[in-house]
Formats: sequence, C-alpha cells, structure tokens
Amino acid sequence: MSAVLWIWLAAALIFLIIEIFSPGFVFACFVVGSVAAGLTSMGTDSLLIQGTVFAVVSLVLIPLTRPLAQKITKPSPVQSNVDALIGKTGIVLKEVDETAGQIKVNEDVWQARSDEVIAVGLKVTVLAVEGARLKVKKSDS
Repeated sequence: MSAVLWIWLAAALIFLIIEIFSPGFVFACFVVGSVAAGLTSMGTDSLLIQGTVFAVVSLVLIPLTRPLAQKITKPSPVQSNVDALIGKTGIVLKEVDETAGQIKVNEDVWQARSDEVIAVGLKVTVLAVEGARLKVKKSDS
C-alpha cells in the first residue's frame, strides 16, 4: 500500500475519533470522504483527483445525513435554568402590574410583570422569562 493511502486512512481515523465526541454526523461524512479518497489513491497518484473525491463525497453526504442526524439528536425535553421556572407557582411579594412587581418562586425572589394588577400575597403562575424578569398571571389554584 502506498504512503498516501495510509495518510487518507489516518485522516479517516482522526475524523472518526472527532465524530465520536461531537454530534451531528458531519465528521462521519469526512470519514467516508477520506476512505473514498484512499481508494482513489490506489488508482491514481494525482493528489488533485484524490482531494476532489474527498471534497465531493464529503460535501454530498453532509446534506444527505442531516435528516438522520436531526432524528437522532432530538432536543432534550427537560427544561433547565430559568426556563424551568415556566409553569411554576409563586407568591407576590410586591404588587405586580404591567411594569413592575416582585414574586418569590422556589425560594428565589424575582422581578415580575403581568398584564393585570396582582395584589400582594396572591399566587401567580410563571408564563415566560423575559430577560431577568418573569411574566406572570394570577394562579388558578
């Protein structure tokens, strides 16, 4: 086997290792492209042709593997950080209106606003996170 074939196979191995630690199948396309270029190196010594085979195979596979990658790498349904506050219930500490107010959710105090005036002591439900402020409504419970 020629030295160039070994170089293409080494490139395929490197891309495979990178693919293992990254999502999306992009580097898997480069693995297949490297193998195709390596096979091409057995028929021609032209680095231009080998490089072209690598580029064409890799670039053709990227859009073809996107649907598969999107099916496999679904976003996590578990909300985290401040998004986890949406739907939670809190208590009004300072009257909430369209511009200002303060509530307590999960032992944390937050600035809040609402489309309606909500009095101190009432329960509220978090509708959205708007920057560092929570948008709330009167709780049904």
